[in-house]
Amino acid sequence: MPPVHVAIIQMNSSSDSPRELALQVETRLRNLPEEVSLVILPELWTVSRFDETLPGKGKDSPSILERLSAWSREHLCAVHCGSLPWTEGKHLMNRAFFVGEDGTIVSFYDKAHLIPMMNENSFFKPGDGASLFLWKGLVCGNAICYDIRFPEYIRGIALAGARILLIPAAWPESRIGHWRTLLQARAIENQVFVIACNRSGLSGEMLFGGHSMVIAPDGTIMAEASAGDETLLVEIDPLEVERVRKSFPVLESRRRSLYSIVSAI
Repeated sequence: MPPVHVAIIQMNSSSDSPRELALQVETRLRNLPEEVSLVILPELWTVSRFDETLPGKGKDSPSILERLSAWSREHLCAVHCGSLPWTEGKHLMNRAFFVGEDGTIVSFYDKAHLIPMMNENSFFKPGDGASLFLWKGLVCGNAICYDIRFPEYIRGIALAGARILLIPAAWPESRIGHWRTLLQARAIENQVFVIACNRSGLSGEMLFGGHSMVIAPDGTIMAEASAGDETLLVEIDPLEVERVRKSFPVLESRRRSLYSIVSAI
């Protein structure tokens, strides 16, 4: 299995225009090295502020997704589109899309855990379940930002077969220490690659922390961005998951009979 060349586009979404932000992303995409085979964007990167204007920003999401799909097809590069405000019937979802290198939508995921401190539940409907998908023979799993605070949820994704966990986020600078600790913990306890893309900069009254990162299945931070706008380039070897699990088979030591209380509460 060949290495995967990942590009993490960490950005500040300071413009009130989703289309302007899409143009900024397209400029960043054009400057990527040819060997990049997977790009990931942040959570809700087309939204400058988390307020009453948010639902209206969802109107631009379908056309922005089409533009990202066209770029994927032209450059034969997969794109995890971060997440976009997405209208589904009468509801607004915080929805992540994964677009394959042929431009088709491989998977989508609606954020399951909405953070009350940012009033997400005032705008969005929570998703109903996890999302796994197959890409280049690899099982990948989706999670968005606040989801990583729920280890039982991430463990379920790993046990379902995920080898790579893709995490777009809008994580504040004030809790960036939690961000690093939680990402490492989820990688270590599940022995998976974690690829996490955070927003950066000031949006409204919220300062986002950046520090996007890639973490190996043994918990090693392979690369970490700064606090500002940055494109992080990392090469990962997917076979490292199996090597780590073989050398330290912690998942085989699980005692399922002891854990039923967790799912029952």
